[in-house]
Amino acid sequence: MADFEPKIVSKEELSRISADVNPEELLLFEDHCLNVHYEDKVLLEAKEPGSPWVITKDLKTGERAEIIDCTSQNWTLALGFAHPDGNYADPEQMKRITHVKSSVISPARAKFVNKLAELAPGRLKGGRVHINNSGGSLAIEAAIKFALVARKDADQFLVFRGGYHGNTLAMLTASQPIHTITRFRPFGVDRFVRCPQPYCYRCMWNYKNGLYGQKDPECNLECFELTKEYLTGLSSTKLAGVILEVCQAAGGHIPFPPEFLVKLREACDQEKILIIYDESQTGVWRTGKYFTLTEKYEKELGIDLSPDMMCFTKAIGGGFPLGAMIASPKIKKRFTPSEDHTTFCNTPIGLTAGLAAFKVIEKGKFNENCEERGKQITKRLKELQEKYEVIGDIRGPGLFIGIELVENQDSREPHKGLLNEMLIEAVRQNIFFGPSMPYLSGTGKVLMYNLIKIKPPLIITEQDADYICDKFESVLKASLHTLATK
Repeated sequence: MADFEPKIVSKEELSRISADVNPEELLLFEDHCLNVHYEDKVLLEAKEPGSPWVITKDLKTGERAEIIDCTSQNWTLALGFAHPDGNYADPEQMKRITHVKSSVISPARAKFVNKLAELAPGRLKGGRVHINNSGGSLAIEAAIKFALVARKDADQFLVFRGGYHGNTLAMLTASQPIHTITRFRPFGVDRFVRCPQPYCYRCMWNYKNGLYGQKDPECNLECFELTKEYLTGLSSTKLAGVILEVCQAAGGHIPFPPEFLVKLREACDQEKILIIYDESQTGVWRTGKYFTLTEKYEKELGIDLSPDMMCFTKAIGGGFPLGAMIASPKIKKRFTPSEDHTTFCNTPIGLTAGLAAFKVIEKGKFNENCEERGKQITKRLKELQEKYEVIGDIRGPGLFIGIELVENQDSREPHKGLLNEMLIEAVRQNIFFGPSMPYLSGTGKVLMYNLIKIKPPLIITEQDADYICDKFESVLKASLHTLATK
């Protein structure tokens, strides 16, 4: 295939579209952008292809800076900014074709579907795959629709406090509500029943030794007994499914204990309730050697905790918009055209980018790098925990790291103000960290907003990891000093 040669607009004019933005354009943007939430740094380009560093431009001053990104841009850029392999694969696809309608098979669609069926854990291996070009919301909605097809006599879903499953009108309802900030009533409020999540660091039954993502050794899983009540009759109509993140991400890096998931499977099998896992953030080797956190439990603990359906987004598109859902081959159903299709759902570019990322991670062994760099950073954070009373808990695994900030380690009272101060100070020191979502009361009172995230691309080096840890301590010290002098 021939390289691209513009026919109507000059190369220079086309290149300028993405090369920079001038002050006048930024002022107009502020007038015309409907969303009020955008950051002060304009991201321009990778410091170098496949790097965790990005060159930015300040929205107000125009000043440029090089920033290391520990958010992977919403946990999406597993291979860093503008990885060269992806940058080669995507134009190759674009030379051939850029769009097909929902009913068409492209080479990328066939290969991606087959690869995901191969990578899926446990009872999902060899399953059937659904694709969308939006992300996690549509992946979860596809799972919900499929559960309704498979369980025609049921129409409600159990979800958990602290869960986050997207931002569509229905998925806002399935997710932890953010009262007063969300100014409208979402859809489907009669279809979801919310239950407390097992939060081992803040156990409702007052066990005190649930640390580092592990349950208290004395715990008797009273939290599951409560969940079981919901599974066996507390919902107003019959449950079709249970939706959960194996480790809640936006809600604070809160893992469901594997023992809880074992009991969940037993109860759901008895009640004929389908289990849907949302591994949007923990999938694609984000937690280490294994493709999903579910597979990690299978390989390391020797137990199959796999669900009936699993949903993905974030890194699965190799930096392009993509979501996917895989269903167990034991569910002998498929979607009809009226039940599921969208115009852009089988995007060849996103599917090519996703497959290229899979190949790079596997051949480059970046999953193993993720595991090692995660251990390196977590070890250093535990050392800092001995030094700073405000570091309450550290939860991983891999490069899926959250640090819960507290007033002191004995009380575990959520720290008020430190997270925001650290996010601001981090940008001053040329590093991006990420926040958890807030827990708000019905009147809008902040109950908890205190977890800071370190989730850089999987390709970071040992030196990058040391730098990140040094910066984390520097940012923490400066932020504590600022709060002390206010």
